[in-house]
Amino acid sequence: MKKYLFIVEILLLFLITQLVSANSWFGLLYLIIIGIEIYKDIFSKKIDEMERYLRYKTSNITLYITIAISAFFLSLSRQPIKEIFFFYTLFPLLLKNILYIGYIYERKKVIKRTGYTIFLILFMFTILSHGFSIETLIQLIPWLLVLLMTWISIKYRILGSILFFFAAIFFTFLIFKRRFDYVGILVYSLIGIPLIFLGFQTLRKE
Repeated sequence: MKKYLFIVEILLLFLITQLVSANSWFGLLYLIIIGIEIYKDIFSKKIDEMERYLRYKTSNITLYITIAISAFFLSLSRQPIKEIFFFYTLFPLLLKNILYIGYIYERKKVIKRTGYTIFLILFMFTILSHGFSIETLIQLIPWLLVLLMTWISIKYRILGSILFFFAAIFFTFLIFKRRFDYVGILVYSLIGIPLIFLGFQTLRKE
């Protein structure tokens, strides 16, 4: 059961973020994910030394990356807005979980579970947000491409990695082509970071 908690957490992260866009009070639901993390780190009894080490390592990497991003934000000299609080709640939890997935599973399993989970979340959110229409079908195309890239990456390591990195670069251009702001960073953390992660995981050798 504990091996699938990361999937539950990622699903909850995307769901709660969607709810927060409707009402900021839903942000309190992030406490559920924090509770899951506390349970895994403190109250879970079946923890071996390797798992304890991986949790320690992923927590440290997440901490250092978050501090580096904070230093970057400070250099922008901009007034904080509410999206920045969403980012600091969402990003560390998402990053810690995908890093843990990358360390604990073999390459193909990482690609399958991460790629299919991200596709399913984005697919469902698009359907729920816009209903069934021609516009919805058009907006589903990028997520169908993510599904296709996931399938290709399982079979072809180099090609799959190139596709994920290209998708991440293209998505970066789409998000920040007009302006660089906190809202774009929040959206990028939901989609861009997993694409980059999948690019590196696809490239790795067993």
